[in-house]
Amino acid sequence: MSISPSKQAAISAYRNLLKTQREVFTGDSKAIQAARKETYSRFMQYKNESNVDVLEEKLELADQVSSLLRQNGVKAVREDEGSTLKLHIKGQEGNIKFGDVAGKAKK
Repeated sequence: MSISPSKQAAISAYRNLLKTQREVFTGDSKAIQAARKETYSRFMQYKNESNVDVLEEKLELADQVSSLLRQNGVKAVREDEGSTLKLHIKGQEGNIKFGDVAGKAKK
């Protein structure tokens, strides 16, 4: 039994997304579970799709989502019991108070 190229591409894209999610959301099991559930749901929507154009479009979307998560992932971790959050942004770290972020977002 051989796997068709489009099915193999879908499996590869699916595995790539799961790997990216594990890396981006390391230490946050709820986020990993939610991302895994959403990914599974989205892939199952098109499991019987036979239109090659639609499949290629969805596989491209999966690659874009994976790239977006890797390049634009931001993780905030609360330090101690204070109100300061430590941000991890694409390999950079910095401290910023949560109130400062919320205040700037409203302006």
